Amino acid sequence: MSIAETRSAAGGGLNSEFRRGVASCAPVLFGTIPYALVLGAQATQRGLSTAELSLLTGLNFAGGSEFAAIQLWTSPPHVLLIAAVTFLVNSRHLLMGAALAPFLRDLPRRKVFSALFFMCDESWALGLADAKRRAPPRHPGGGRGGVGVARAEQHREQRQQHGDHQRDVA
Repeated sequence: MSIAETRSAAGGGLNSEFRRGVASCAPVLFGTIPYALVLGAQATQRGLSTAELSLLTGLNFAGGSEFAAIQLWTSPPHVLLIAAVTFLVNSRHLLMGAALAPFLRDLPRRKVFSALFFMCDESWALGLADAKRRAPPRHPGGGRGGVGVARAEQHREQRQQHGDHQRDVA
């Protein structure tokens, strides 16, 4: 079940979904405070101003690569090295986005792209856990409901037909 289908089935509007999201994210927000303090302390040691750190975190928006960028910061900065390391550290977001794709397929592309653009580790973990919890139960046969069983049966029949065709050719 997609997010859009779940929202309409639940009968709740955007307001109730927003409140539910805020309630589930609040504990995570408190956990970011120590990371922000450590990042600020490291930025101060490297000589970055408040404006420079704000620009770095605003353009980068990924904790792990922000710490990597701070560690690589020199005067003048090696921008290509910092960009390459940032890309490598953040490449995990490609896999994280792919894991969310089945749950986002029924939403408009503009909503999907904006959600994936602002995705961070915490929002990914909360979103995926919520989507899996709200999805219909999986049944034996590999899929959701009878679709998985039907697909498995179809695949078995195709293999049998292919085997019969191989015997006819030989």
